[in-house]
Amino acid sequence: MNKQFTIGLFGIYGLYNFGCEAIVRGTYRLIKKTWPNSKVILYTYRPCEDSFIVQDLDILCKKVPIHKLKLLRHIVNKFLSIISSKKRLSIWNAKAVAKECDMVFSIGGDIYTIPKCILDQGKEQAYSPIVDFGKSVLKNIPLVIWGASIGPFGEKKQVKEYYFNHLKDVDQIFCREEMTYKYLKENNITNNIQIIPDPAFYVRDSSGIRNDLSKNKSKVRVALNLSPLSVKEQVGVNDNQLKEQIINSVKDLLTIPNVELVLVPHVLSPFSQMDNDLIFLKDIYSSLLDFKNEEHSIHLLEGCSGFIKIKRFLQTCDIVIAARMHCAINAICEGIPTIFITYSLKGTGMTSYIYGSSKWNIPIADIGKKLKNVTLELLSNKEMVSAQIKERLKEIEKEEARVINLLSKLSNTPK
Repeated sequence: MNKQFTIGLFGIYGLYNFGCEAIVRGTYRLIKKTWPNSKVILYTYRPCEDSFIVQDLDILCKKVPIHKLKLLRHIVNKFLSIISSKKRLSIWNAKAVAKECDMVFSIGGDIYTIPKCILDQGKEQAYSPIVDFGKSVLKNIPLVIWGASIGPFGEKKQVKEYYFNHLKDVDQIFCREEMTYKYLKENNITNNIQIIPDPAFYVRDSSGIRNDLSKNKSKVRVALNLSPLSVKEQVGVNDNQLKEQIINSVKDLLTIPNVELVLVPHVLSPFSQMDNDLIFLKDIYSSLLDFKNEEHSIHLLEGCSGFIKIKRFLQTCDIVIAARMHCAINAICEGIPTIFITYSLKGTGMTSYIYGSSKWNIPIADIGKKLKNVTLELLSNKEMVSAQIKERLKEIEKEEARVINLLSKLSNTPK
């Protein structure tokens, strides 16, 4: 437990994704409880900005090491992808990471999945940059897949073998929900898998500050997080029909008596509009301006950046509806009844992990048909559901000792 490890956290672009911030914060806490003398390195594309975000933690933020001729490598890889070649040129320099670390935690959460729209079109391929990176890491030091949702990988034999052969070689896989665990077992990954709570459940707001944002007590405050990524993962880059369904479902919510609807972003990507909730929500908000009046109260939450600050706002809400899974977990950790808007295995699995069923889960494709009715049902049962959540949180809290014990066993794996 007192060994001095250097542990690298790899697999995210940056902490502009508040869910990634939650993963990092929770992971750091568990690592330090397991190995108090350990050093933690976070590999990110935004080391300066991310160092500021986690300045309260003893984490070294470093730029993701990239091989030379990155642009040329991307061009070559694009061509190799078009011709469905098995080979690719690696982009990330795994050897550089292995030289600095004793162990790597792959922390991307759902980076071992294939988007539904790709599977539906039969376009999945036997290649993933994170698998390529992992294979290189394993030649030098242990690799842990941490807090992950994994799969599905479709039905192509070549693709499944590519992923599962790698997963068998990983030193330890910590799944964050039952669906991933069962999927791996069904595909003969059995010797190196465990179920643990998502690291976000172990994030603590040590400030003791609760949000003082004024709330009209005669109103029912509903926080709504929507994500452009959920649309992209479901149907591809552009789908006006699904977006129109989303807008109409928001209008339906505004017809609920005394509702105050607040649109809450949870990812603010500087790299892609398709991964920036604020841009997406601004567009939806603008389309509802003609609908907004004293009876239909809707606001856009801006200037509230970071997992902890969003947490303080969510504390003021009666219920939360979230497409970003870690926005949902953020609310759940405060005992707030939450509806999961899901577009992948991770959200569906997490709904069952919390509630024991899929009752409070709405697939993004069904949002137009189901959102208002499920919201009304949750509002009428919010006290009971909140009590259920708090009991589940007690169980998750008790899991911490087991997680630390499992981590401590990794002390014997460095090569």
